[in-house]
Amino acid sequence: MKKVILGFSGGIDSFYTAYLLKEQRFKVFPVYFKVLPDISTEKAEESASILGLGLTVIDLSDEFRKKVINHFIEYYKKGLTPNPCAICNKDIKLKYLYELSKELKADFISTGHYAKVSYFDKWKKNLILRGKDKRKEQSYFLSLVEKFVFQKLLLPLGNFTKEEVVLRAQELGFPFESESQDICFIEGHYVNFLEKFIKPKPGVFVLIDGTPVGKHKGYYKYTVGQRRGLGISYTKPLYVISIDAKRNRVIVGEKKEIQKDIIYVKNINWHLDYEVVKKFDTIQVQIRYRSKPVEVEKIDYLKNGIFCVKLAAKVDAPAPGQVCAFYSNELLLGGGEITTEGEGIWKEVL
Repeated sequence: MKKVILGFSGGIDSFYTAYLLKEQRFKVFPVYFKVLPDISTEKAEESASILGLGLTVIDLSDEFRKKVINHFIEYYKKGLTPNPCAICNKDIKLKYLYELSKELKADFISTGHYAKVSYFDKWKKNLILRGKDKRKEQSYFLSLVEKFVFQKLLLPLGNFTKEEVVLRAQELGFPFESESQDICFIEGHYVNFLEKFIKPKPGVFVLIDGTPVGKHKGYYKYTVGQRRGLGISYTKPLYVISIDAKRNRVIVGEKKEIQKDIIYVKNINWHLDYEVVKKFDTIQVQIRYRSKPVEVEKIDYLKNGIFCVKLAAKVDAPAPGQVCAFYSNELLLGGGEITTEGEGIWKEVL
């Protein structure tokens, strides 16, 4: 009987994942990664016990604070928009599941992500595909994970919708409500969390030409593309175009000024060699979770790990710091971080 180490939160997704793995005759070892020091493991223990499984709890709260929470805070301090779930998958969840599988000599690792793993003879490796449930599918959050991890990864929920999982898990006796929380370490609004670490400092809203059009109460309270809640009286609707943390300014402008058909992406984690990716007939990018994929016309490598991506259509408000995932239809090709650093380099190249 082959062994699989399952990342187990005790929620409905990991519960049904464990059930499916047992049905497939795997020996399942559910592991709860404790990422917050004061969090209770009671729910996860009860959830595992319903399936006749013992739960292993591993405290990763220090690592989580250093690699995910601190990253989240520092990015907002810099005026960037972080993606903590993608960072957690790369640096915590999938990383430690993989390390644990080596330590325990387990054949596979697994999570409750709504995505698929498939082996491709052409490249002799496992790669990630979009999940069946287009509203819930989570391949985007796996784009930063290193490709060698996929060679041991099982994703049983990839062929299910969320509704199917909820219904079947409840039929099995899952005792809790299906719940969803955007950021696991934040209760309430993220701004309230950030104010524990960033002192609010009033500044100004300015147009692209530097014209002041109002005052803000702290640049970290705003995100690129935001329209509501600016409190600016102007002749036309204004949107956040960018955030200048060093000068404590929020740059605003009209809708057309947040729309881009060129984006810059750095530190791309390609799941296939870039030389292979360049030969794909069709490539799309997804600039945020649940955003519509957009066709790519051209990708140019600049330097310092930065790529210039020319799009076939404009996208609204690509936010520096966010993840840009690359696809070829259903196949996930990798992902990197949206940046403005390429603008100066592109001018040098030209």
